[in-house]
Amino acid sequence: MIFSDKHMIVCPEFRAYFSNLKQVFLYITDQCNLRCSHCLYKPNLTFHPCNKEIELGTALKLISTFKEMGASKLTIMGGEPTLYDTTCGNRSLLQLISEAKRLGYEYVRIDTNGLFNSNLLLREDLNKLDEITFSLDGHTPEINDMIRGIGSFERCVDSIQTAVSLGYKVDITSCAHRGNISRDENGVLLLDNLIKFVSSLGVSRINFHPVFKMGLPRDTWIEQTDILPEQWINARNEITQKLKEGEYTIPVRIPQRFITKDEFEQCPKYYGYCSAKIGERVLVHPNGIIRVCALLIGTPYGVARFYNNRIVWDKSTTNELYWHQSTKYTPCNNQQKDFGNLVPLCISFKANQDEFVWQEKLKWESRGIGV
Repeated sequence: MIFSDKHMIVCPEFRAYFSNLKQVFLYITDQCNLRCSHCLYKPNLTFHPCNKEIELGTALKLISTFKEMGASKLTIMGGEPTLYDTTCGNRSLLQLISEAKRLGYEYVRIDTNGLFNSNLLLREDLNKLDEITFSLDGHTPEINDMIRGIGSFERCVDSIQTAVSLGYKVDITSCAHRGNISRDENGVLLLDNLIKFVSSLGVSRINFHPVFKMGLPRDTWIEQTDILPEQWINARNEITQKLKEGEYTIPVRIPQRFITKDEFEQCPKYYGYCSAKIGERVLVHPNGIIRVCALLIGTPYGVARFYNNRIVWDKSTTNELYWHQSTKYTPCNNQQKDFGNLVPLCISFKANQDEFVWQEKLKWESRGIGV
């Protein structure tokens, strides 16, 4: 076991499983200033009997430990990460970013709802970020605010424009939900309008997350915002075709999420990607749970716990790997609904998406059909 005043004591099982560790998702706080209808993090926002934040000293030891284990990408998120240490002017958040870059993380980003004071963007350490990702779920206040809250569109767009003007690399994450999966009065996809709107703001890229009900606990948290796989497939096909034709001025990440059973069987080594099977990421939460799959947020399932300067492997049936077919390339093991002739892919399956870890570190694209 490697241990110093800058690292945690790591159990052998954890170190062995994460021998391929590439990225860290640090949910630095459970606090949030929104209550979005489709939020999969709701249980963490509403109840925990213990910590609601990861104390800075612990956070620094965690990222140092994971960097020593091989991680190269860090995403700081929540809750709302810009609420971290607001009483001291976000000093802890800025120190965390600065230390991550000093440790040698190649890509450090933050996920935010954009409702922070714009003065934060002027801070020197925040400017060390490789990317700021803003959440925006519609190209108008009427679409966005119906699920994210009144006034959130205007405040988020203002923050986006300020960040762009200051030279930050700005990305957008947008959920495809019932309010934006349809068409406008001219027959144009609302998602198409959103892509063109954020392009006009000067952002670098947009990344979509479709909202589905998958036979998991989160189905009860995302309210009536979910869409059908067929709706997503049709919209995705249309947007993908427009991408090929060069209609958009920015890259668009548009995950596949579903394929037919026959398509899967043609190349299971490719389509069977699962972050939980290859141990390429950790999701770290203030309550001490470390997990791999985001679909299990709000449940007791994870792979390990951190406490008292230690990372300890979960040897019980709440270990999220307990039910996995870890040695086989399969459709997603955690999505439990029957979709007929369709099968679900991992939510992190990012074919042709120009994603840092997928392309540069895992080189998963080389497993694809015809490669």
